[in-house]
Order: sequence, then C-alpha cells, then structure tokens
Amino acid sequence: MLVRRERHRKALSMHIICVAQQKGGVGKTTLARLLCEHFARSGRSTLAIDLDQQCNLSSRFLPMEQLSELGDGFVPPVHPQLVDQPGRDDVRSSVADFYFGREALPYATYLPELDILPGYGEKLRRVELVDDSRVKERVHDQLALALEPAADQYDVCVIDTSPSKGPLAVSALRAATHVLLPAVMEPQVVEGLLSMLYMCRRQNRARREPLQILGIVPNMFRSVQLHKGVLESLKAEKSLEGLIFPKTIGARIAFAESDHHEAEPKSIFELDVGDKARSEAEAFCAEVERRLAL
Repeated sequence: MLVRRERHRKALSMHIICVAQQKGGVGKTTLARLLCEHFARSGRSTLAIDLDQQCNLSSRFLPMEQLSELGDGFVPPVHPQLVDQPGRDDVRSSVADFYFGREALPYATYLPELDILPGYGEKLRRVELVDDSRVKERVHDQLALALEPAADQYDVCVIDTSPSKGPLAVSALRAATHVLLPAVMEPQVVEGLLSMLYMCRRQNRARREPLQILGIVPNMFRSVQLHKGVLESLKAEKSLEGLIFPKTIGARIAFAESDHHEAEPKSIFELDVGDKARSEAEAFCAEVERRLAL
C-alpha cells in the first residue's frame, strides 16, 4: 500500500510511464529523470519510482547511503516521518516495501510537485531473484495493486527499471499505462528493443486495459554512419510505423553531468535557453506530452 504525503490537489487520473529496455547503457534513467523534472516543473503532481537495484534515479533526488561496496548496496535515507513511529523496525521507506507486504511512504524532493519512492538495492535484488512461480505472480501484480490508491493523488508516475526481463520488469509493465523504450542505434540494442516490444505485447494478455507503447526514443545518438543507418532501418520497418520519435537525443556530456546529485545547475532545464542539451530535452518531453494527449 502507498501511504501518500498530503498534497494540495487531486488528479482525475494518473498516467503511469514505464521506461524500459532489456539492454543496459541506453539512458533509461536519464530519460526518466527528464520526464520527472519536466512534469513537476510544468505544475503536474508527479511520482517517481526507482525499480533499478543500482538506484541511480533515487540518487539524483535523494542523498542515498551506501551500506556496502556492492553495486546494489544503496539504501534510502531515514524518512523524516518514520523516525518517531512506534513499533517501526525500519525507518527507511522504498518501493521494495510493496513486495514485502509493507506500507511505503514517498519522499519529497527539491521540486515541490515531485515525490519519489526510491529503490533499496539489496531488497530489490531479493525480489528479482524469486523463482517460485506462485511468488512470482504475487510480485508481478503487486506494484499495480499498490499504486491504485495513488490514482487520485498524482497526475503522472514515472517508473525507472533495470535492464532485465525478470519479475520486477514484469511488475512495472503490468502497473504501467504506457511504456517508453529508449534505444541506442546499434545492432545489439535494436535486437533487445524488438524483444522488449514482444514482451510488452505479451503482457497485454494479463491486463484489463492494453499497455500503450508510447514510442521508441533514439537516445545517445551520434552523427556517425552506424547510428544513421540503424535509425533509417528502424524507420523503414512497417511494424514500427509511428513508434519512432521524430527527434533524436544526442550523446552530450551535459546529460551525464546533470545526473550527479551535486550538479549545478540541478537540471538540464536550468541550462541557458538555446543550449543543445536543453533543446533536445524539451523537444523530447513535448513529444511525450503530445503522445499522452496532455
């Protein structure tokens, strides 16, 4: 169950966007962050969810703590509303709580309209490694059930995922209303993209409402023959007609720099007007809004 902090208004419905790909290194977290920041800065009540064990999206908005040298050793900070709660043996809240039958309390961020349910590396890893079929089914549907109470509280929810086809990826797709697919224009990534599209369509068999494929985003694009050729091949594929975003997002150092939690300015959207990274980010977010009919 999601325990929501008090907000000033209620939304009529909530768009849930899952940013997913089976291949790593395609910029999922960067796109999820851009969407979270854009929606919040536009005045839309936004919930970010981090299902990646590395907790990179969480680290962008919260001072995450690392309890071990392992890649999944990140944990959320102590939640200010849980410190004095009697009988509570864990004063950290995370999206992983949903999968262990616990309540989860979002954290506020530096943006007034943006809350986040952070990851908890070790707990998410335990969920991802579940192999019992009965428990898998409980994992698959748990996020969707937990988010139902938030439908009247947030306008948009953005879910960042790990590069896998495991139970957490399935859980995210079953909870989402829309899926966004970032892709680097390289052959191996495109193979993973096609597999991801098949996975999305297969999940519709277990859904009451069909999962909408928001589109494929050519990300980390470089003006080289390989990237140009792969992009043209995708555009020529009839089964992908209308799915390819019309503008690419370049492999720019500004995107990597802004991912650091101590970055100044804090956001791509605070760069100078006309900056190429900011212009590409704004064009990407505008296209997402257009496809969502916001």
